[in-house]
Amino acid sequence: MEYEETLYPTKLRDLLKKQRYHWVGNHSAVKKCNWLHESLVHNRVCYKEKFYDIKSHRCLQMSPAVLNCLTYCIHCWRALPEDIGLSWESVFHGDWDDPELIADGLFYEHNRILSGYKSQVLNGIIEERKYKESLNPNQIAISLSGEPTLYSHLTDLIQIFKNRGCTVFLVTSGVLPVALESLMEKESEPTKLYISLSSPDQESYIKLNRPIQQNLWFSLMKSLDILEKFKCSTVARITAIKGLNMNDNDVDGFVRLIERSGCSEVEVKGYIHVGFSTNRLSEENMPSFNEVKEFSEKVADILGYTIKNEVADSRVILLSK
Repeated sequence: MEYEETLYPTKLRDLLKKQRYHWVGNHSAVKKCNWLHESLVHNRVCYKEKFYDIKSHRCLQMSPAVLNCLTYCIHCWRALPEDIGLSWESVFHGDWDDPELIADGLFYEHNRILSGYKSQVLNGIIEERKYKESLNPNQIAISLSGEPTLYSHLTDLIQIFKNRGCTVFLVTSGVLPVALESLMEKESEPTKLYISLSSPDQESYIKLNRPIQQNLWFSLMKSLDILEKFKCSTVARITAIKGLNMNDNDVDGFVRLIERSGCSEVEVKGYIHVGFSTNRLSEENMPSFNEVKEFSEKVADILGYTIKNEVADSRVILLSK
């Protein structure tokens, strides 16, 4: 199924294609993660492989709602409509594709992306076994672009992935608690559910996350309140931005949110000055790994969590109850 010209402005769609997004249907996309490439070519793996034992070379990174988002976070490295002079209304629509069509298209495009590595397999640069495994992904990261819970058939899509033998990591901003409740009610929980946190209170939420509606902070609070009802593993992911959300008052605020959520794990990841976020933030906002670790230790100490793992190159710390 080809996307329709009316769903996304040509200027924005073409920009994403240049960034190597592969469109599936009207509003979904898959893109090769850099860590998939690193795993195949250099045997270097994503920190998630070290933390959760998923295989980087068998991970498919996708979104069922490209650029459809209710927050315009200043630290987001992806292209936002405002970055090329468009309004947020220009990317919203309600014409959602069938989840089976999306799933089939994602696996097809994923294999098409990886076809370019065949020559490196023949030349002995990439192990043939590993390449063949990469063509059969068993881990889906729903985190590429936009807010995935806006897709009205997300429960069915997750179930399709699980029926195909895949684990599923879902990353959400938590602005649609009704969608999360639907995942529980229909027994279509992901393998791991991430809630993104970059603001310790409502005032900073408006400044850093820039919601299109101010009441979305309260929607996030409701999402935090229901996390303990999930059977799957839940993770609070904090994006640590130097000078904006890493002081002692921020630590206390994040601790309150994590306690409210009951998340069993917390990922603290330092902001990286890349992509379109460079239009909104400076290199000075990028904390060092030691600064991320010091911040994480403060959070862990108050919560009573322990540092379970860390990867310095990715500036990320994993805390666990």
